[in-house]
Amino acid sequence: MSTLLSRTPVNVADDRAALNVDQPDRTSLRRLGFWSALATALFGFGYGLTVIIMVVSNLLSGEAAAGWQGIEGYRATFGPILLLPLYPSLLLVPAFTTLMVCVHYYTAPAKRIWSHIALVYTVIYAGMASINYFIQLVSVQRSLINGETDGLSILVHGNPHAIFWSLVSAYVFMNLAMLFAAPVFPGGRLERWIRRLFLLNGLSAISTIASILVDNPFAFLLGSVVIWCPLFTAATALLIVLFNRLDGKA
Repeated sequence: MSTLLSRTPVNVADDRAALNVDQPDRTSLRRLGFWSALATALFGFGYGLTVIIMVVSNLLSGEAAAGWQGIEGYRATFGPILLLPLYPSLLLVPAFTTLMVCVHYYTAPAKRIWSHIALVYTVIYAGMASINYFIQLVSVQRSLINGETDGLSILVHGNPHAIFWSLVSAYVFMNLAMLFAAPVFPGGRLERWIRRLFLLNGLSAISTIASILVDNPFAFLLGSVVIWCPLFTAATALLIVLFNRLDGKA
């Protein structure tokens, strides 16, 4: 019994564990980073494409000129194409979140305070955006199809004063996440371009906020397609190249 009691206790947080905690499996990092960057770029581009399709469809049908005519008018003209941009937007949430986790583990330990802040903003974006899009694609869509319109006008994204347009401010937090992640990329040519594009994405928060404050959803859609979408797609496309170049060595 005395022998058992006199044994030196095992220190779980030993030196080797401390050394290994910040050293992820580079093969996993390379694969996850590559595929999440690819998915993020595709969904970002897909958002822009589907917004253009939706707007053109509305213009051709004359619905855009009519504007908001109340919930019954919206229900009468409602079609699946109005929700088309929400599908790539929803899929973008897990893709971008995974990508930012990979960026965090790609970052040198000395700069991880920046990537950690970026991750926090990413989580805020992910929570707001996913809730917003699930409400539209599940509750709102089913209610419209079944004619259950009581109290629905405050939720449908066709209403310029709906809760939907408050929750799209989630993209401000995405912009901030990319702004804070910009310093983590070192000085190579590829990394410099990524850093610049991340900075521009971050600064586009100004246009995002301005388009939200303007009482016109079309301003938000226009800004997102003309400014955000090209910058975001370019930045994440370069991350595809960056992660693909990582070797599998620890």
